[in-house]
Amino acid sequence: MEKEKEKGDETVKGKVKGEGRFASEDMFRYFRFGVFVILMLLLLVATFQFYFFALNAISTLFKYEYHSLVQAGFAACVIAIVVYLLRAVLIKEK
Repeated sequence: MEKEKEKGDETVKGKVKGEGRFASEDMFRYFRFGVFVILMLLLLVATFQFYFFALNAISTLFKYEYHSLVQAGFAACVIAIVVYLLRAVLIKEK
C-alpha cells in the first residue's frame, strides 16, 4: 500500500512539475505566434503599399495609351506569384 501511495505522490508531483514546464512552453509558443501575426500584418501593409506604388510608377513611366496594358500585365504577375506561393504553402503542409 505504501508503494502505491508513493507512486501516486510521484505522479502528482510529476504532473505539477510537468504543468510548469508545459506552461512555459505554451507561453513561448504564444509569444512566437504573436510575433508571427505582427510580422504578417506588417508584410500585408508593405505588400499593399508596393502594389499601389508600382501602379503609380507605371502611370509615371508609360504613356497614357499603355497604362491599362502594363497594369494588366503587372496584375497578372502578382496573381501568378500569389498562386505559386499558395501552392508552395499548401503542398508543404501535406
